[in-house]
Amino acid sequence: MQTLRISPSKIQQGEIEKIVKKLREGAVICLPTDTVYGLAVDAWNEKAAIKIYNLKKRTKEKPLILFIKDQRHLISLVKKIPLSAIKMINKWWPGPLTLIFKSAISDPWYLVNQKGGIGIRIPSHPVVNKILQENGLSLATTSANLSGEQSIKDIEELSPIIKEKIDLIVDSGKIPPGKESTVIDVTISPPRILREGEIKREEITKITKKPAGILFVCTGNSCRSVMAEGFFKKYWSKKQNKVEIKSAGTSVGFPSSPSSYTVQVMKERGIDVSPYQSKRVNQNLIDDSDIILVMEEVHLYYLKRTFPEAENKIWMLKEFTSNRKEGIPDPIGTSKAYYEKVADEIEGEIKKLIGKLSDN
Repeated sequence: MQTLRISPSKIQQGEIEKIVKKLREGAVICLPTDTVYGLAVDAWNEKAAIKIYNLKKRTKEKPLILFIKDQRHLISLVKKIPLSAIKMINKWWPGPLTLIFKSAISDPWYLVNQKGGIGIRIPSHPVVNKILQENGLSLATTSANLSGEQSIKDIEELSPIIKEKIDLIVDSGKIPPGKESTVIDVTISPPRILREGEIKREEITKITKKPAGILFVCTGNSCRSVMAEGFFKKYWSKKQNKVEIKSAGTSVGFPSSPSSYTVQVMKERGIDVSPYQSKRVNQNLIDDSDIILVMEEVHLYYLKRTFPEAENKIWMLKEFTSNRKEGIPDPIGTSKAYYEKVADEIEGEIKKLIGKLSDN
């Protein structure tokens, strides 16, 4: 068994490559997280995961926690990302928060519980974050202690039984004092705290009780984003959760009404957008939004460049609903028939979006 000492403030790329190589070979490693030391394997290597269960004497009914590098990985892994979860993700990821989602995958058994839930987290420790950035690697993890024993914050506390059976120890010194990650089940409404850890109940309640903000963005805020806002308000009105829905454009010179065809096709669908006045996306709109959904890749790049602090909140609409990096074309200057086609496409995506964001 090898020990690799890595300072969190002086991480060498060669050290990370050595760890990743070991993981890809099926190794079980002990590494630091932002809360405790943990055991980790390549998330998709079943043989390696079984090693963790055997050495910890852990029952198969207790899944491991999945560490991912960023929020975008959620789309292919979970069925729903409720607005309550999005608010917590924006506040505490990366950090000491584990969320249990409805899994979109049935395997592997060691990540998905018997009720179809999957626990996911993005930790904030620089060493594990560097590992996660390598070639899309994800980690199946658990605390580095025998089942029933206390978690450890110093490698010196590691059980000799575990030390003898793992392949690599990554020693980054003592983990600062604090509790384990807070675990919240977001498969039910309201979300249920399964373990109150570093993040306190009062903080969670404060965040989740505030109305969520959704912002739709296109170019001129006269066609696509107006349609998206209108459809969302129509279909979300039956939900219990209060949501503030707005739209804006990246290239709006002065307030103006939606295009005439936008007004017509929306009216035919029972939605009156004629009073709407376009507005340019600005810092206040960004700050007030928990999720920002854009129509094309050009909008994605513009917003990420202009508001880099909000990068993790910004998605292409189809990327979020269907895990497809496809845009919705701009109908400006085309026929009414084309507007109708775009409206139908947006309506379909909004229905998917509501299914993804709803609590039940």
